Amino acid sequence: MESRNGEHTIKHKILYVDDEPDNLLVFRAAFRKYYDVLTVESAADALEKYKQESVSIVITDQRMPEMTGIELLKNLPEEPYSIRMILTGFSDVEDIIEAINSGKVYKYITKPWDKNDLKFTIDNALESLELRNDNQSLIRELQEANEQLEKKVIQRTQEIQLQKEEIEHQKEVIEIEKENADKLLLNILPDEIAEELKLTGTAKAQRHQEVTVLFADFKDFTSISESHSAEGLVSELDYCFRAFDDIIEKYDLEKIKTIGDAYMCAGGLPVPDKYSTPRVILAAMEMQRFLQELHAEKPENKLYNLRVGVHTGPVVAGVVGKKKFQYDIWGDTVNIAARMESASEVGRINISATTYSAVKEFFNCTPRGTIEVKGKGGMEMYFVDSKKA
Repeated sequence: MESRNGEHTIKHKILYVDDEPDNLLVFRAAFRKYYDVLTVESAADALEKYKQESVSIVITDQRMPEMTGIELLKNLPEEPYSIRMILTGFSDVEDIIEAINSGKVYKYITKPWDKNDLKFTIDNALESLELRNDNQSLIRELQEANEQLEKKVIQRTQEIQLQKEEIEHQKEVIEIEKENADKLLLNILPDEIAEELKLTGTAKAQRHQEVTVLFADFKDFTSISESHSAEGLVSELDYCFRAFDDIIEKYDLEKIKTIGDAYMCAGGLPVPDKYSTPRVILAAMEMQRFLQELHAEKPENKLYNLRVGVHTGPVVAGVVGKKKFQYDIWGDTVNIAARMESASEVGRINISATTYSAVKEFFNCTPRGTIEVKGKGGMEMYFVDSKKA
């Protein structure tokens, strides 16, 4: 690895565990340029290697003989700090729940993996690790500063009136900061999850049987970004996503995340709601209508060619991370919703047969027949046309 000024720095060590030698070779070939890659074929060898080496990240397969990936991560010592990930071809729901609830797993990644995406995830993990180490030093400094402050407070106990005024002022500041912190927590997490997190310090992953997931992204965003300034395009994207945030709040939906130019939200969680699916469709229609009106008002705005895909089904939902919380969802429903979006057309809302069954009494839809979906075979799809009278 090189620093920005061109000086060479020590490569981070990554320990990759997989009982398939071919997988080890592929991983090592893909990433040895960027990191010091150590590979072993068993959990036992991994534990021994971890004792010998200063490893920044441990990435392990889930299904291995003698010991699963999650069991391996649980057996790793807490010190020194390291990032742990699961990289597996099996997306078993129970494994995902156990991985999240164990608190040991930074990311649960399913194969096949994309080199660029996985490198992006690894780099983010390394940045998180460095930030965590910096925070430990900062905490120690704050503890020392706090001890000194307490000594000064004791020495100045005779200044009672001034102390009272200062304490009252500090109480007001703390209360304001607490209110701000609570607002921030509620802004990034559902109300129920935020309350659970404040009360218990953790939020357990849960299985939801009927959740409607919406994916939306702008067609040809990459080619548009190549011919326009980054500042202007990001400003347009931010403006659109802020409008989308207002729309899903209006329909009582849950924003999950944005990924580049893609926007993801869901209805029916964390509290089940039988009318959440029609509300997702209404939100999707309003998103498309907003972009059409924006383009009519400002033709120079390039972000109007939105594709939307929607699918309904079971998901696992939970909070990941320790420093920067994120409420996320996993499962085949998410993958199918993404496929619905990629099979959609500009300005249209493409839904699966499952979603259609839930909304057909509320909306006029056009059947598209059976369309081939990557990894899923043929799937029935429908375009949403309009609300029924």
